[in-house]
Amino acid sequence: MTGSYDAALHLLDRQVVDSEGRLVCKVDDIEIATAPDGSLVPTGILVGLPALLPRFGPHLGGVLTRTHARVFDAQAHRSVPDVIDLDLVAEVTSEVHLSVPRAGLLRPRAEGEAGADRLRLGQLLGLPVVAPAAAGLHRGARVLDARMVSVPDGRRTVVDALIVGPGRPGALLGYDRRSEPGPWLVADLVRWLHRHARVVAMGPGVEVDVAQREVRVSDRASVTPLLG
Repeated sequence: MTGSYDAALHLLDRQVVDSEGRLVCKVDDIEIATAPDGSLVPTGILVGLPALLPRFGPHLGGVLTRTHARVFDAQAHRSVPDVIDLDLVAEVTSEVHLSVPRAGLLRPRAEGEAGADRLRLGQLLGLPVVAPAAAGLHRGARVLDARMVSVPDGRRTVVDALIVGPGRPGALLGYDRRSEPGPWLVADLVRWLHRHARVVAMGPGVEVDVAQREVRVSDRASVTPLLG
């Protein structure tokens, strides 16, 4: 997987097709590992209700997930999501294209295999951003998306930045991203609505704390407007 993608905009809920153009599944979430250097590394596409249901939020999502687990209590493999290694993604267009056939592709992601150093994109989205006024972020900013960029050697992808803002309507339409065309009047309107959206580069001054359900940004962080 090469290039730069905003994970929620370009990956979530898109269809996945194999190397022969056959439908495999839908992207229900993205698995992200924490590397030893602290960087966030997307590692897999998560598939199935155990991946989708938690995205409904900590309360409703929790109820739905527990209910699903009870229903399939006798089928352990149905209570954990299937996973497709992100390395198998060849191209992202309106669909996610894989480099291999679909036969035997999906495999369950066991709880122990996921490990404590892994999280999901769904856990990042919507997290409130705590920052001093000097950081230049809106007081009601939340995580709207995660920008994934392939490193120079092309062998892995990292979360390069978080897109944060008040989360007003239109955040997922894509009109506020340069790569997503749309009617100029609608595009201009949504860009105005997202005038407070910012790109916060991962690195010094940025701490993602899933346990405390917040992202802390200091005035040392690199913050730029989300250009449209």
